[in-house]
Amino acid sequence: MTASESLFVELESTFKNGSHEKRAECLRRITDLFLSSGYGLNEDQIAIFDDVICYLIKAIETKALVELSKRLAPLTNAPIEVIRRLAHNDEIVVAEPVLSQSTRLPLDDLVTIAATKGQEHLRAISKRAELHSSVTDVLVSRGDVEVLHRISANAGTRFSDPGLAQLVLHAESDAQLAEHIVIRRDLPRHLLRQLVSKASTTVQSRLLAVALPENKDEIQQVFATASEAVKSELGAPRNYT
Repeated sequence: MTASESLFVELESTFKNGSHEKRAECLRRITDLFLSSGYGLNEDQIAIFDDVICYLIKAIETKALVELSKRLAPLTNAPIEVIRRLAHNDEIVVAEPVLSQSTRLPLDDLVTIAATKGQEHLRAISKRAELHSSVTDVLVSRGDVEVLHRISANAGTRFSDPGLAQLVLHAESDAQLAEHIVIRRDLPRHLLRQLVSKASTTVQSRLLAVALPENKDEIQQVFATASEAVKSELGAPRNYT
C-alpha cells in the first residue's frame, strides 16, 4: 500500500463517520502538516497532499474552504489540483484568495474563469500582480469599470495589440481610464494619438500633465494638428448663396 493509499484509509473513517467540525479539523491538520513540511517537498510528495486534500474538500463546508484558500494562495509550491478547484468555486469568498494571488494556478484556468464567471471573479483576477495578455484580452472584453481601471493601472499586466486598442475605445468615455492608459510604456504611438485626439480639451490637458516625458512632444503634436484643423475649417470661405 502506498503512502497516499494508507493515508486515505486513515482519513476515510473520519469523513464517513465524523461531524462537519471533525472533518474541518482533519483538513486543518493535513494543511498544517503540508505547511510545516516547508519547501523541502518534491513534486511527487506534493502530489500526495494534492490527492488527499482534494479528497477531503469534497465534504467540507464553505467556511473551511475559505480558510484553506487563504492559507494555500500565497504558496509557490501549493498543490495544483487543490488550487484549481478552489479557483473554480462559485463562491467568491472561496475563489478570491487563489484568483488574486496564487502563482500555481495554470494560465488556461485563469482564461476559462475570466471567460465564464461573473464580475466578482473577474475583479479578483484583476488584482493579480501579473497578468498574461490572453487573460487581459478576456478582462477587457467582459470586465466592468473597476476591472478595466485596475488592469490598466497595473504595470505588471500585459496586453495584446487588439486588447490595448479595445481598452483605448473604452477610455473615450472614461477620463480616469484614459489617464491610466496614457502612462503605460507599452502603449503604441498610434494608440496614444488616438487616445489624445478623442479626448475633450479638459481631459487632453490632464493627459498631458500625467504623460510620460517621452510622450509629451507627441501629445503636443496632436494638439497642434487639431488646432490647425479647426483654424482651417473656420478660415474656409463660406458660400452664403
